[in-house]
Amino acid sequence: MLTAYTDRAYICENTGSRHGCREWFFGIKTKVWYHESALERFLKSENPQILRHRWTSYNGTGYSLIPVMKSFGHGRPGLILTPSREMLDDYVLSLSREDRLELYHVFCSADDDLIKDHVQYIFDAQD
Repeated sequence: MLTAYTDRAYICENTGSRHGCREWFFGIKTKVWYHESALERFLKSENPQILRHRWTSYNGTGYSLIPVMKSFGHGRPGLILTPSREMLDDYVLSLSREDRLELYHVFCSADDDLIKDHVQYIFDAQD
């Protein structure tokens, strides 16, 4: 059975922003969406020169016309995908300008242990 469309989603491992779309077998993209994170908004307004995206797929599910799931394919984003968008944004908005920059540099570092510690801070701040 032919895969009619694939729902795709990506997360920026540096900012937590997300985007995606529905990609049809004939090449057209529909349902295009973009969720800009609070961290990206901050960087665009305060430090646009340092903003760099690192997009990683976290959804690539294909469907037939019925619609029955037919295929799966996605990357392995790091721990930035663990907190919800809202949780990450609330945490970022609670930080000072300096702490927001530090968080961005931590995410950009791709240091799994360091990122794990900071993601734990995000969860702890919700308590």
